[in-house]
Amino acid sequence: MTDQGTCYLLLPSPRNSLLPDLAHYLGLNITFKDNKDPHYLETFPLHRAPSFESKDGFKLHEAMTILKYFISLRPVDCKYNFFGHSKREEAQVWQWVSFTNSDCIVALVDYLDKPMTPEGKKAAWKWSEQNAQEFERQLERTPYLVGSEKTLADIYGVQLFIWGFQVCWYKDWLAKYPAIEKWFRKIVDNDEIVSRTYKGFGPEK
Repeated sequence: MTDQGTCYLLLPSPRNSLLPDLAHYLGLNITFKDNKDPHYLETFPLHRAPSFESKDGFKLHEAMTILKYFISLRPVDCKYNFFGHSKREEAQVWQWVSFTNSDCIVALVDYLDKPMTPEGKKAAWKWSEQNAQEFERQLERTPYLVGSEKTLADIYGVQLFIWGFQVCWYKDWLAKYPAIEKWFRKIVDNDEIVSRTYKGFGPEK
C-alpha cells in the first residue's frame, strides 16, 4: 500500500482522537506521531495539532480540514454514511462537527486548564453544561445527531464525551443526560470506526 503521509497528533485531545481509527477504517496508510516530533516542530511553525503532511509535501492543519481530506480518500466501495443523504443533512453534519470542535471543546478547556477566578470557573462550567444540554435536546428528538442514521457528526461528537469522561464528567454527571448516555453507548460499542478503540469505554468514576 502506498504511504500516504504522516499525521501529528495531540492526544487525548478530542480534536485528534478520531483520526487514527478513521484512517484505519478507510484503509489509509498514514503514520501517526505525536506533536513533539522534531520534524513536525520544524515543518509546522504554528504547532497546530492535528497536522498532516503527505509524502509529496502537501500540508494541512486544522481538525475539520483533515477529517474532510481523509474521508475524501475513502475507497469507492465505502458504505459509511458520513454526510447524510441530502445537502441539508450534510450542512447539519458540519454544524455539529463545528459546534463540537469550537464551543464544546473550548468550554471544557477553559474550565480545566485556564487560570480563572471562581466566578470564571463557574461561568466555564455553565457554558459546558449548556453545550451538553444542546446534545441532549437533539438526541431526545432523533436517535443520532442528524436524523435516524449515524454520521460524521456522531463519531466526531462522541470524542468530546470520551475526553470529558476522563477528566471531569463522571457517572453522576452522565445520569443527568439519559439521551446522551444511550447515544454514547450505541456509538462507542457498535460503530465500526469508534468501537475499534473505545468499545466498553465509559466514565472512570
